[in-house]
Amino acid sequence: MKKASILLLLLIGCTEVVDPEICEFEFETMGTVAGGIAYSYPDAGKLVEATFDSVNTTLSSWTDDSELGALNLASADQTIIISSWLNTCLTVSEEIHRNSGGAFDPTAGPLMRLWGFYRRQGHLPSETEIDSCLALLGGYLHNQNSVTKTHAETKFDFGGIAKGFAVDRAVANLKAEGVKNGLIDLGGNIYFLGSPKGRDFWSVGIKDPLNKNQIVARVEISNKAVATSGAYERFVEIDGVRYGHIMNPATGKPATGLLSATVIADSGIIADGLSTALFVLGPEKAIELLKNHYPDVEAILIVQDKEKARISVTPGLRGNIELLEEYRDRYLISSFSR
Repeated sequence: MKKASILLLLLIGCTEVVDPEICEFEFETMGTVAGGIAYSYPDAGKLVEATFDSVNTTLSSWTDDSELGALNLASADQTIIISSWLNTCLTVSEEIHRNSGGAFDPTAGPLMRLWGFYRRQGHLPSETEIDSCLALLGGYLHNQNSVTKTHAETKFDFGGIAKGFAVDRAVANLKAEGVKNGLIDLGGNIYFLGSPKGRDFWSVGIKDPLNKNQIVARVEISNKAVATSGAYERFVEIDGVRYGHIMNPATGKPATGLLSATVIADSGIIADGLSTALFVLGPEKAIELLKNHYPDVEAILIVQDKEKARISVTPGLRGNIELLEEYRDRYLISSFSR
């Protein structure tokens, strides 16, 4: 996604023009495009890019040279000392895994490989192949700052949480430099810091999951992270059928319960991981997860009904989500109680 697209899609209603105080940046990293803006700090782009590169060196599952890659290569019963960054991601992953009843699983790497997402060439697996991968899920022991795999072929994949963690790191580094206003977008994992000049909030567009180049609704946000999970951004095509990249650990197959799940949270790592879990769970179980474990998190769930798509939102967004006029005859907005 190009920088212009980021600004058009995310800053709906913002009339900001070119300002010498604003540093805009864009670069490729972590298998996607990152971009953003920062006020009154011209080196923001360099700082954010360096931060993302450091996180990628630790958490990438696409290379054997990363710390996570080395862990994936470890043999069974070999204890590996892990860094604080990897430990944080694993700890948060395990928390979401427990709370979601296993809908989020950091060891889904074998399933991602089986379906062809690593080589970007789809493969429709047999039930036997799927069962073999499912047997590898959770095959490790995590003890404070170390990991011991119980199955050599258990492979970690932090694709559902690493980008949110990277955004958190970048925001912390910008704040340390005195930046109070700006946004960082890492492949759709976004943190909105402060607000744009002359406004109290960022006006944020929610993508139409049936047409990712369009905005279906908008909300106002400040000092929050936003992450959306959906099958429209990354998929493989097998025999003319598209399969999304978000795996359901219960079935070993791509999740299909929602069109998209958007989470608004205090941190990027929670927004990223939780949006994945909600997408896997589907609408009813997703609502229960939010009610029982994440009462302070806001979410937007888009579900395909027979006649109209339904946008189900948490109570805190009631009155702070506006459906764009051209979608009012195609989408319905409702909220659920805590």
